[in-house]
Amino acid sequence: MDGTLIDSDALVLSIYNKLINKYPPKTDFSNLDLGDVFASSYPDVLIKLYGEVKELHLQEIYRLHKELKHQYLRTFEGVDTMLEQLKKNGYRLGLLTSEMRSIAMDELGILKIDQYFDHVLAFDDVKKPKPHPDGIFEHMKFFGCSQDEIIYIGDQKSDGLAANSASIYSILLDWSQKKSLDYQRQFDHVAHDTVELMRIIESKNKMVIRTKKDKPLRILQLTDLHLMNDEKDIQTYQLISDMISFSHPDFIVFTGDQTMSKDAVMLYQKLGEFMDQFKVPFSYVFGNHDTEGDYTYQDLIDAISTSKYLMFDQGPSYLGFSNCNILIKDESEKPIGSLIMLDTHIDDFYMINGTKTWGYGSLSKDQISWYEGCVNRYPLPHLIFYHIPIPEVKEVSPSDDIHKGDYFESPCTPPVNTGFFDVAKNLKHAKAMFFGHDHLNDYSYSKDGILLAYGRVSGHYDYAMPGFPKGARLIQFDHQGHVTSQIILHKDLIKSSKS
Repeated sequence: MDGTLIDSDALVLSIYNKLINKYPPKTDFSNLDLGDVFASSYPDVLIKLYGEVKELHLQEIYRLHKELKHQYLRTFEGVDTMLEQLKKNGYRLGLLTSEMRSIAMDELGILKIDQYFDHVLAFDDVKKPKPHPDGIFEHMKFFGCSQDEIIYIGDQKSDGLAANSASIYSILLDWSQKKSLDYQRQFDHVAHDTVELMRIIESKNKMVIRTKKDKPLRILQLTDLHLMNDEKDIQTYQLISDMISFSHPDFIVFTGDQTMSKDAVMLYQKLGEFMDQFKVPFSYVFGNHDTEGDYTYQDLIDAISTSKYLMFDQGPSYLGFSNCNILIKDESEKPIGSLIMLDTHIDDFYMINGTKTWGYGSLSKDQISWYEGCVNRYPLPHLIFYHIPIPEVKEVSPSDDIHKGDYFESPCTPPVNTGFFDVAKNLKHAKAMFFGHDHLNDYSYSKDGILLAYGRVSGHYDYAMPGFPKGARLIQFDHQGHVTSQIILHKDLIKSSKS
C-alpha cells in the first residue's frame, strides 16, 4: 500500500522524527536503512529503535498519524484512475500491507480508494508478515483462486520475496526508477508508472494459449526472415502464407532477425498487419540484426504492437527486450505447459583467458535466474525459443549420426557457456529448445532428454549457398509434454500444389 499506491514517505519520516524527539531511542534512527523503515511495520521499527514495542510509543504514533495525515498523504499519480479501470475490467482487488489495520483503513478512507478493495489484510491480521507469504495465502483462500490467477504488485524487496515464496507472478512498481538490480531481481517484471503497470497486467493475462482436449499444440517456427523492403520480401511473405495454409498451426513463433533494414520500423508494422489476416496467435524474439536500421528495440515493439493476434511482452528491461512466458492451458483452464521466449541479444565482449574477446550474444546470469523463477512457479513441461544457439549445439559434428537434418556451417554460438542448458536440465521440465541464426543449419539432436533444434531459414537473404531451400519447422507439443517436430521446405509445398 504505502510506496505502491500511497506516497507516505514524508508522513512516516515526520512521525518517526517527532517520536524520537519526544522519546529518545536506544538505537539512533540515522543508523536504520530508510528502505527497510518504509517497508516495515511500526512495531517492527519500534523494536529496532527501542528493543521492544511499548503501548506508549504506539499510542504516540497513532496520535501523530491523526495529526499529520491530511498534511502529507496522497496517492501516486494515476493510481485512482488505474484502480477504477481495473474494477471496470473485472479484476478483484486485494491489499496486503505492513501498516497497522486501523492506520491502513484510515488512510484508504481519507484518500477515497477503500471502495476499490474487496479484501484488506494488515500487519495485525496475519501471523507472519512479509516477506513470509502468509498474507498471500490468506488472500488466495478469500478469493478462491489459484496461483496462476494472481498478480502481486509491490514496491519493496519483501514484496518480491513473499510472492516468490508463494510462487505467484509479481511486478515491482518503481516510481522513483532508482530501485537497484537487487530489488528488481526479486520480481518478474518492473513498471515505473500506472500506464506501464496496466500494460503489463493486460499483457500478462493475454499470454495464454488454450488447447483442445487430446489435441497436440501445433507450433510453426519461422526464423531469420531478414525482411529488407525489397523484392525478396515478396517471396518471404508467400512462404509464410503457404506454411500457415499447409500446417494449420495453433501458434507461430518467429525466432529472430525478422528484419535487417533501415526500414525496420515500417517492416515490423507491416509484418504485424500481414499476420493478422491468418487469425493465428504469434510471438517473436529479437535476433542480432533487427535493430541495424538505427532504431531502438522499443521502436520495433511499438510498431508491431497493434497486431490483434500478437502475444508478446518484452519483460524486465535489465534482461533485454523479448523475455516472456506464455502459459498453455487445457479446456478446464488447468495449466499444462508453457512456451518461454528469451532474448540472446546481439553481441558482447567476454574475458577469455584474461583477454577481452568479442563474441555473439548469450543468455545472461540474470536471464537464467528469471527463467528459473518461471519454471519454479509453473513446474510444467515447456519449450524454449531464442535466436542465437547455445554452445551445446557444437557437441555434434556433420559426420555424426546422432543428429537429424542439414549441418552445412559451423554453429555461430557465443564463445562462453553461461550454463543455461545445465540449469534447464536440472530443473527437469524443459522438453526442447528452438533457435535460428545459422541459415545453413536445420539439424536437431537430443541431449539429456532435451531436444536442441535449429529452425529452417525462412527468409530469402543468402549470405552463403545462394538458392539454399527455405522453409520452416513444425512442432507438435502434446498434453503429456511430448514433443515432435519436422522440417517443411517451401519448394516441396510449391511442387505439391502444382501436381
